Amino acid sequence: MKILKLAAFALGGVAALLAAAVLYVAITFDAVRVKEELRRVVLEQKQRTLDIEGDVDLSFYPNLGLKLGRTALSEHNSTERFAAIDGARVSVAVLPLLSGSLVVDEIRVEGASVTLIRYKDGSFNFEDLLSAEKDESSPVRFDIAGLKLSRSALAFRDEGSGAAHTLDDIELSVGKLSNAARGRLDMAARWSSAQPTADARIVLAAGYDYDLPAQRFALEALSATMDGTLFDLTDLRAALTSDRLEAGADGRIDIRKLALDLSATRAGEALSAKLAAPALQLDAGGARSDEIGLTAKIDSSARMADIKLQLKGIEGNAQAIRVDGLTLALDARLDTATVKAALASPLNIQLDGPSGELSALDGSIDIAYPSLPMKSVKLPVKGSARADLKAQTAALDLDTQLDDSHILLKLAATRLQPLALTFDVDIDQLDLDRYRPPAAAGPAAGNPDDTPVDLSALRGINASGSVRIGALQLAGVKMTKMTLNVKAANGKLEVSPYSAALYQGAASGALSLNADGNRIALKQTLSDVDVHPLIRDAAGKDLLEGRGTVMLDVATAGTTVGALKRALGGSASLKLRDGAIRGINLAKSLREAKAKLGGGATVQQASATEKTDFSALSASFRIDDGIARNSDLTASSPFLRLAGAGTVNLPDESVDYLARVTLAATSKGQDGRAADELRGVTVPVRLYGPFASLDYKIEFGDLVKGAARKAVEQQSQKLQEKARDKVQEQVGDKLKGLFGR
Repeated sequence: MKILKLAAFALGGVAALLAAAVLYVAITFDAVRVKEELRRVVLEQKQRTLDIEGDVDLSFYPNLGLKLGRTALSEHNSTERFAAIDGARVSVAVLPLLSGSLVVDEIRVEGASVTLIRYKDGSFNFEDLLSAEKDESSPVRFDIAGLKLSRSALAFRDEGSGAAHTLDDIELSVGKLSNAARGRLDMAARWSSAQPTADARIVLAAGYDYDLPAQRFALEALSATMDGTLFDLTDLRAALTSDRLEAGADGRIDIRKLALDLSATRAGEALSAKLAAPALQLDAGGARSDEIGLTAKIDSSARMADIKLQLKGIEGNAQAIRVDGLTLALDARLDTATVKAALASPLNIQLDGPSGELSALDGSIDIAYPSLPMKSVKLPVKGSARADLKAQTAALDLDTQLDDSHILLKLAATRLQPLALTFDVDIDQLDLDRYRPPAAAGPAAGNPDDTPVDLSALRGINASGSVRIGALQLAGVKMTKMTLNVKAANGKLEVSPYSAALYQGAASGALSLNADGNRIALKQTLSDVDVHPLIRDAAGKDLLEGRGTVMLDVATAGTTVGALKRALGGSASLKLRDGAIRGINLAKSLREAKAKLGGGATVQQASATEKTDFSALSASFRIDDGIARNSDLTASSPFLRLAGAGTVNLPDESVDYLARVTLAATSKGQDGRAADELRGVTVPVRLYGPFASLDYKIEFGDLVKGAARKAVEQQSQKLQEKARDKVQEQVGDKLKGLFGR
């Protein structure tokens, strides 16, 4: 009992002593002196100005407390403001301080604002506030019941990059804080930024569990959301959740059931993405996960894309990441065209670069388009792909099959920014006509000459390579052994040289497309080509037969098909042998004209069954403003001679040609005896009309004049021969009399 009494007296003494101390502090406390002392210390030690505009109050019940009014702190050696608060209150338990423990009931801060700046040299405006001295003393144990921050703001500005970010309307509530504690964290703020453009509301909530001595930290039931705008995304909502994130002293981080759900709108399109990782471990040895899934979707009235990506068997470290199996599923639509793809491959990523490789691509791509004649195509895919961001290179090797076409493609990016490509394409056979949209039934809508031609897309292409095609059909024309050398740069595409075998002959030349002025130039030579099947396949017309050489050197410019026709200029020539002009039999027409020698002219439509043979034909053309002019057409055969001149009007798609036909002086050959009576007579034949419906007109007026002139000449020759015979007879008789014979 005596001990209890002594203890009671001791406690009473301590209580009286504490009460006297509190009374003394309360009586002697000078707020003005405290503010001035704090201002002096901060200015001397940190070269910053501390202004405490409000009151500084002490409270003693139920705990020791300090209340601070509006306070501002300047930048280092400057009058610019670094930080400020509207008010703050801290309450501390007194007795635990005697044992080296800091027990705080609550910390409340209102209206805090801080501006953080990163200067161009990489330093920050708060570095002088960080003490360089190490405190070797034992750490003070602390225990805070709660922290609340309201109506606050944090701003950050990077003077080097120009980035600027601000967190406004910060509301922060944290539960118990101590050397080891469990509690709840809630935070809300508005994020605004000019670079990148952002204006969003951020909300974060989680339970926390940590132990500082054991160096263990964990977040439970994490939920973070962001709503607003970011970049060109509007109506943005992002939600991040996780059952548990835990970090240990050994550096290992365990993440359970991590999920990210994002949705937004951009330019009228709805965007969404989801990420799911059931379990993820990271430690000093690397990272591991059994599976990570990603889905993304773009949806609008014009297009849609649904992408699903699965990663399985993931292992990685600070140097590399390996994925045993990557699978990609794509379902996309653009207007009425759809694409479905399923691809799989192992994936290897080197983080030093970084670089990555899909070493064994395997899968298929299905394309459907109602305008295609076959409606849909399926492309099997085998190959590999790789990219190195540090070296700025990438490559794709692809082996695929398009219907009957086996295609080998090698594509390489020698530079990623700006993009520069090289390629090598090898195709055994290709029928491009199978993939051309069918011609519209009935009259075409609008004028085809108004179809726009825009080469501006060439300005963004930097590529070079070669294409080899074993057999090609394009626009009805059949070619084999085609080789193209292609180069695109600075808005210009050059296919030079190119070569192919076609129609028992060969083609070679160069094609140039230039976005500057929308210009096109073509040089082409057809050597020893059979022109009849070539013209028939290309134009669907029987105009000419024969084999020989055709040369073309033309250039044009314009933004529509019609403008390109009207601006076409250059030259062309042809030399053919052993052929025929189809559509008219000149010898037969002249024979029939013999019975109509009454003058005038008769129009005869070109006939698919008639032709005029020739042994040689040549012509050269000068092309200006889309009109090809010729003045040296010649053709010959054992039966006739032909010379002509005229024009081919490409903008109007018409021909106006005048040929002068002279039958050879022989009665053998094509319609020989009937035409023999007209041999030596020159007959004008005019070819004219639109390309689709050509007409021949034999100008009989000139034929009559020629025939009459020939008859007069023949009659005169006969009279001269008779007179010569009579004279010779008379001279002979007189000579006989003279010599008496």
